[in-house]
Amino acid sequence: GRKAIEMSDFATAYNFFDHGISFLRKKHWQEHYDLSLKLFTTAAKCTLFLGNMVSLKYLSQQVLSFGDSFEDKLEVLYITVSALATCEPLTAVEKAISVLVSLGEEFADSYSESDIQSLTGQTKKLLEKYTDENLLTHKSMEDPSKIMAMKFLARLELLMQMA
Repeated sequence: GRKAIEMSDFATAYNFFDHGISFLRKKHWQEHYDLSLKLFTTAAKCTLFLGNMVSLKYLSQQVLSFGDSFEDKLEVLYITVSALATCEPLTAVEKAISVLVSLGEEFADSYSESDIQSLTGQTKKLLEKYTDENLLTHKSMEDPSKIMAMKFLARLELLMQMA
């Protein structure tokens, strides 16, 4: 399945993951948690690319119901926000902000044009001391929660451009 994903063959990948899921026993979430989480999460990712929202909903609900931790659910939450982006963009924005708040990111209720200009100016000032070379060779982020926060922020930015 993973090889098929690497080749962007999401239909074949989904079939592999779906077959894997079909072989799981009744108490698979308790007995084979890591395998179940990987199969359901990756199958959900495939269904997003295939546009199969019925399967996506089922697979996502399984992970959200049986996932042991918020961190284990993050990838499926991101997939869900991505799916909602096309048909329910306001719901996607609300869900993305909710996840970001749960990840410790702070949001004001609203931002004025001057707030945005001020924040943009602060960011530019912070980046002034770095050359392109410094930024390109800078150590990559490793904190999985912060990486997911960045993914949600990027998705949120796209949603805001669509609005």
